[in-house]
Amino acid sequence: MTFARFHRRCYLNFACIAGLLMAAGSIHNAARITLAAEADDGADNSAAVRALIVALDDDDAGVRKNAALALGQMPETPKAAIPALVKSLKDADIDVRGAAAVTLGHAGPAAEAAAVDLVALLSDTDADLRGAAALALARIGKPTEGAAAALATLAEQNDTFLRIYARCALAVLDDDPQPHVEALCDLLQADETAVREAAAYALAEAGPRAKNADNQLAAAVNDREADVRRAAIDALAAIESESPRTIEALRAALKDKDAELRALAALALADLGPAAENAAPALADAARDTNADVRGAAIFALGEIGSDDEAVIARLVAALKDSDADVRQAAAAALGNIAAMRAE
Repeated sequence: MTFARFHRRCYLNFACIAGLLMAAGSIHNAARITLAAEADDGADNSAAVRALIVALDDDDAGVRKNAALALGQMPETPKAAIPALVKSLKDADIDVRGAAAVTLGHAGPAAEAAAVDLVALLSDTDADLRGAAALALARIGKPTEGAAAALATLAEQNDTFLRIYARCALAVLDDDPQPHVEALCDLLQADETAVREAAAYALAEAGPRAKNADNQLAAAVNDREADVRRAAIDALAAIESESPRTIEALRAALKDKDAELRALAALALADLGPAAENAAPALADAARDTNADVRGAAIFALGEIGSDDEAVIARLVAALKDSDADVRQAAAAALGNIAAMRAE
């Protein structure tokens, strides 16, 4: 099983990575603990969590791997599992080490105790595992001794994806993220679709520290490939850019031929709130989209922006009679939100 050749949006999406790893190997009797985790709320002291922690020491590597992944599939990785997952970073089986790294990354800052061991994995003989460790360190976000030097070495490797993972972590951890942001922006122009997509998601992982990438990401919203456009929209939302170029790119994306991307663009504008006021007319148009998810997202965005333009209000009132109940609910909530914002 390869670890870093993830498909589509899975380069930096830890939930997707975990899902692919789960599907990649035989799970036989480990399936029962996975199903138990899915039915559990992830509370640290739950029976399922305790069972999964015990399963991390199972004699079968497949069980250990799936126990680690199951812990990562919970809404929040249980803090009680962190010490056992850190131990699993030294497992004899590479897939178990990789699964533990993925799940610790999913835990984010709560897994700070894993940082030293993850830095050690940056020197692992397996390139895929080095990449997984870099991504986990990016998610944890804690500068750790030795990390910068090891990541800088990875950033010069021939493997393009490994360079992306390393630059992602450095953009989060380095005092000056700009050189790493610029390197990722350069890769938005790569010939390979998967490279452009991965670079966009890496910028999303960097969040507001990659705010200076807004122009390049705005351009990527017009990429010929839907996967890259999707990643660029996600990244624009993540970096929290309120620049006119960002808002214009997202406004234009409301007319993308892919309905999912139209909805994502609307939600990205919603995240900007009142700063996206200029996009209100386009969102009002999108509230009449043939796709109910797009209509709902556009209406939600109008409520978050708080526009009291008469045409916007009229569109929201009309949406109270939409054929889709979720859209009607969104319209009612948006009108209420706008009224509350007016009263402030």
